[in-house]
Amino acid sequence: MLRDPVPTRPRTTMPVTAEIEPKDESIIATLGGLALPLELDRSHPFGRGASRPVAFRFTFHEMPFSCTVERRDGEPVLTLTGDFGALPYTAESPERRQAVRSVVVAARRRSGLEWQVTPQQQVVVRGGIPLAMPLTPVAMIVGAVTLLLRAQPFLELLLEVMGGGAED
Repeated sequence: MLRDPVPTRPRTTMPVTAEIEPKDESIIATLGGLALPLELDRSHPFGRGASRPVAFRFTFHEMPFSCTVERRDGEPVLTLTGDFGALPYTAESPERRQAVRSVVVAARRRSGLEWQVTPQQQVVVRGGIPLAMPLTPVAMIVGAVTLLLRAQPFLELLLEVMGGGAED
């Protein structure tokens, strides 16, 4: 028994190149010019335009630190600030107060960071470091860790002295 052939649709040919409308061309051109990775401080998502500061905070050994990244002469620079709290009162413990001051003086000379006791009697550390380009989260974290490593022995000693020798 013979069957009728299955009816087929007439074949249509697709054009070899699809036409692109002008608005699509601008999107494609913009995406084609996108430089990866994206830099976090750029105000425009495609890396053009002015940069703006980027800030983040974290704790290290339960001490608060903040970082700000700004461009100076086109290059990103990270500034780290740590606040250790108030210098112990003389009446509370004159030995601890003197020990904290001694650690701050030694840290200032040897860590490459700026250590100080502010007029409000707060113990603060600051430091800056140029960052690698492009400005990515990894570059910022590497900068912050580099500064912390420079200061780590003094940070730990200062925390021990300020805590009165309390255990971690």
